[in-house]
Amino acid sequence: MKRSLFLLFLFSNILFAESNPSPFSTGVSFSGYDSRYYTKRQETVWFRGEVCLKDFFFIFPNADCPKHKVFLEKRGETYLGSYQFENNNIYLSYGNRFRPLNHFFFLREKFDFSSFWFLEQPTVRTGFLGLKFKESILGMYYAENSAGKQPGFFFKPYKNYLELAYSPQTKEGFMLLEFPSSEERKSEKKTYWFRTEIFGTKTDLQGIVSASWSDKEKDKRIFASGFRGRAGQLFQLSERTDPEEKAELFRFVWEPAPYRRLQFAESSRYSSDGKEIYSAQSALGRMEIIEFPWVAILAQARVYSFSDHSSWVWGKGLYLSYQRKFWRWEIGQEWRKNGDRLTEAGLQISISKNWKIYSSLIYAEEKNLLPAFAEESITPEETGLVVTDKSFYSFLRIFHPYFAIHIRHTREKEGKGDGLSMRFQVYIPLFD
Repeated sequence: MKRSLFLLFLFSNILFAESNPSPFSTGVSFSGYDSRYYTKRQETVWFRGEVCLKDFFFIFPNADCPKHKVFLEKRGETYLGSYQFENNNIYLSYGNRFRPLNHFFFLREKFDFSSFWFLEQPTVRTGFLGLKFKESILGMYYAENSAGKQPGFFFKPYKNYLELAYSPQTKEGFMLLEFPSSEERKSEKKTYWFRTEIFGTKTDLQGIVSASWSDKEKDKRIFASGFRGRAGQLFQLSERTDPEEKAELFRFVWEPAPYRRLQFAESSRYSSDGKEIYSAQSALGRMEIIEFPWVAILAQARVYSFSDHSSWVWGKGLYLSYQRKFWRWEIGQEWRKNGDRLTEAGLQISISKNWKIYSSLIYAEEKNLLPAFAEESITPEETGLVVTDKSFYSFLRIFHPYFAIHIRHTREKEGKGDGLSMRFQVYIPLFD
């Protein structure tokens, strides 16, 4: 009975909490990857607390008072603690969670990340000290392996539109530029946005640039993005990828009306010394043939180019689809001129501002000669295209402010081994 009452208490907080994050919260995270080449797992249990001393001592005359935040967690077998102090003039933090910058790649822990936009990302051990000038902040930071011997520097000129950081020790820089800001974009009132996140050295820059305009009432959208990062993020091939390899993606999407799409994508893979070793291109056009109230029949033409094949390959496809504002699903098949056959399915559902479900699936005939392009997440907010020659490739992302799951399942050609990547996270507000 006591356990049932406790679970009911937690569940009621999940349903009715109004602010994110709540002053006190807890949660769990599990990340794992299994394949015939590599296995890794990490479990994290955490507790987060935020206190304004004005709530306890009536000695602060202003509405804004010093904030103290604590983050206690257990990552695997390691216990970690983080602390942040912030008032109108000073920012101070130390540990493995708090940082004054929203840059997703900035000092983050490589294997895991938080799917909750309002929750601090896991980082390496860091320390920050900054001076605040109204909406600006300037300071220095310490970070394991990148700013341990010499301090790094960071600067936010105004709110969250621009962020800069640099480590003299590793010559590595970070830049975030976005408009509107992440905070403003969550309100979903803006029809456009631009965002770029860059990090690395002069000779090895990585990051993402994206821009979008949409009219949700008329289902119109223009989207363009570029990404450079680890090759394993953009290429899921039977041939093993060297961890030092890099890859690039450019993608342009134009959707002038429901069921109509023009898309171009180009992916390139580079060796550790910067030499291009593989590239793939794809262009498609899609439009409705017959449209009913609850389903439409679509025709699609797509052309591919791969650097290890001398000629372009055409494909034609037929799909069943439904698309209305925040609901989309489709399933269909593509036949290529070279004899390849591909089955594809996709799902995108948004329920109010809370539930978001995204899924994609590709099933390739074992006799297929050429790879395919699969849509998947690159960061918690961005999606991209992955070049894959797997016989089966599926991705599922479910997000709610208190629950998130990412699952990727792949199968090698001729069924020679499966790969499974999963991230499961729960956020539980204790008091609101």
